[in-house]
Amino acid sequence: MSIITTKAHLGRETAHHFWDRENVPALHVEPGEEFSLELRDGSNGQITPTTTAGDLVSLDFQQMDPLTGPIWVEGARPGDALCVEILDISLAKWGWSAIIPGFGLLSDYFPDPVVRGWDLTSGFFELVNAARFELSPMLGVMGVAPKENGNYSSVVPTNAGGNIDVKYLQAGSRIYLPVFNDGALLSAGDAHALQGDGELSGTAIECEADVVIRVTLAPSMDLVAPFIDTIEVKDPLKTSYRTFLGVGPDLFEAARQASLRAVDGVAKALGVDASEAYILLGTIAELRIHEIVDRPNWVVGCMVPSSVFK
Repeated sequence: MSIITTKAHLGRETAHHFWDRENVPALHVEPGEEFSLELRDGSNGQITPTTTAGDLVSLDFQQMDPLTGPIWVEGARPGDALCVEILDISLAKWGWSAIIPGFGLLSDYFPDPVVRGWDLTSGFFELVNAARFELSPMLGVMGVAPKENGNYSSVVPTNAGGNIDVKYLQAGSRIYLPVFNDGALLSAGDAHALQGDGELSGTAIECEADVVIRVTLAPSMDLVAPFIDTIEVKDPLKTSYRTFLGVGPDLFEAARQASLRAVDGVAKALGVDASEAYILLGTIAELRIHEIVDRPNWVVGCMVPSSVFK
């Protein structure tokens, strides 16, 4: 897995669990310098190849989405923007997905814990119908310390970044983050081997990873929230789709209805139970807003690659 060749480096032992402007930097870097980070998995090692479904009920959520950092970027000042370029992501050999009670878009429909392991060594996985999906490594968490005092959960995204779970945050992409504190105090985490837009089941394929990053400064950019430039990003799901629609005046409920219909369709197509279909959708489904202007109803689609149904 290791791609660590940079002089500046942080290992997994530096992990922390809260965004806090008072956190002590674990690494100092210059703008333009390349550095490497070792990232823990999203469970902070609580889920392993021997974990059972019953073990999930005792997960410590304060340990979830551990952050590697913070990194002090020399010269970064409030009002600047941090341009973080992801140069490389190398995955561990094993990952996991799960239904965690009380978590996920359809948590009320799927109250029971389920865990599934994934072999990541081949770079792809196949379904029971031989449909193949290439892995597409990305980072779920990238952010800086917040403007406000106090500590903030690593699980919750904010305008400072954090657990944004945008699947396009891959090698070759850049994320611009507003700087709220001297040095910015950058941290990263939550690598995924593959994630669908929306991560609707609550997890993707979660795993440890090593990453190489380069940071530059955009002075006085005065960003309010992050934006991402995708550059030569591979989309493994660029294919035909079967799209399940949810329609109604509540956008969130429309997303739930679209996802429920997709769960049912995938379960029937593959001959698996609904919970297995739900986990799979967190890794390959694309949850999209298709229409948000025709009052009073909005349209959300849960897009599932057509190969699932062949």
